Amino acid sequence: MRGRVGAVIAAAGQSKRMSGVNKVFAELGGSPLLARVLDTFQECPVVDEIVLILGEKNLERGRELVSSHRWPKITAICLGGERRQDSVKKGLQRLRDCRWVVIHDGARPLVTPDLIERGLAEARESGAAVAAVPVKDTIKRVSRDGFVQETPERDTLWAIQTPQIFLFDLIFQAHQEITEDVSDDAMMAERLGHGVKIYMGSYENIKVTTPEDLALAEVILRRKKAMRVGIGYDVHRLVEGRRLVLGGVEVPFDKGLLGWSDADVVIHAVIDALLGAAALGDIGTYFPSDDPQYSGISSLVLLRQTKELLVDHGWHISNIDVTIVAQGPTLAPFISGMKTQIAEALSIDETQVGIKAKTADGLGFVGRGEGMAAYAVALLGTNKRDD
Repeated sequence: MRGRVGAVIAAAGQSKRMSGVNKVFAELGGSPLLARVLDTFQECPVVDEIVLILGEKNLERGRELVSSHRWPKITAICLGGERRQDSVKKGLQRLRDCRWVVIHDGARPLVTPDLIERGLAEARESGAAVAAVPVKDTIKRVSRDGFVQETPERDTLWAIQTPQIFLFDLIFQAHQEITEDVSDDAMMAERLGHGVKIYMGSYENIKVTTPEDLALAEVILRRKKAMRVGIGYDVHRLVEGRRLVLGGVEVPFDKGLLGWSDADVVIHAVIDALLGAAALGDIGTYFPSDDPQYSGISSLVLLRQTKELLVDHGWHISNIDVTIVAQGPTLAPFISGMKTQIAEALSIDETQVGIKAKTADGLGFVGRGEGMAAYAVALLGTNKRDD
């Protein structure tokens, strides 16, 4: 059961618990909260059309927001109703020939395309699916005068979220027939006797209803975008008549690595990992092997320049891990010195640098003593407010 997929974004709330802050236009990670929701639905490949529902006070501002962004999937911006369900009903009426509808709270800015797509896949099997997470706390049913009446089994309780996805005809009928107050759209489908499938949501998919929620969303957003991982690899041939330099340390050996610079395979792998994590290209982008200024240069100089490049782009280094693959010589006595050299070049602590050495058990060009290889992984954190 394929067909067009429409989305109704319900953002007509009055922000009564936000201490005077208009939550849908509150700044989150440098953008209006609502813009983050609309970005996600615009980018989600399974969504064909978006209808945005706003309250009267936000209607004109919402139109200005949409006109200033590239959200071609938005086909209508309309005024909400007295209740949330009235607003959703108006949104459903504006969708065009959709077989499926995704209903989402405009105050849940951390929704992801994956969450939408998984929900649609579940709904295609059952006709109705809602995102939810198992509750973590013990829940008690309490009387009006504050006494515990019941403690339900926690493993049967789920906290319901949006998106909620339905066959359009099903939820449209529900909104036509159900007039009493309901807490969500799934409850309407239930009232019609239709089964509603739960699928795993996300504990990060919070609804912003208070200033504390907004602060938590900011923390989650920063954490989600704060770390980047990069992988680096390098290999060089062993030849006679060259010094063997690994991790900035000269290692006594009868051969050295061949290369335009000092051919430090360890630092070259680290540079590639750092640049990769920051999406800034690779070592050849900044230090081409045919540039005369890099002939015979210490790779520690290149590493320091790489660190400055990362700083200029708002990144700091969390940690680096390197594996050297060499049949010989024994490298264990030199690893501490390598960590010191790399840490000093990057202005980080030695505890942030891990280095290991392995042999190739006689296999391949490394095992035959023809060359050495190094693998590196780097973890970066951002210093930027929004990237």
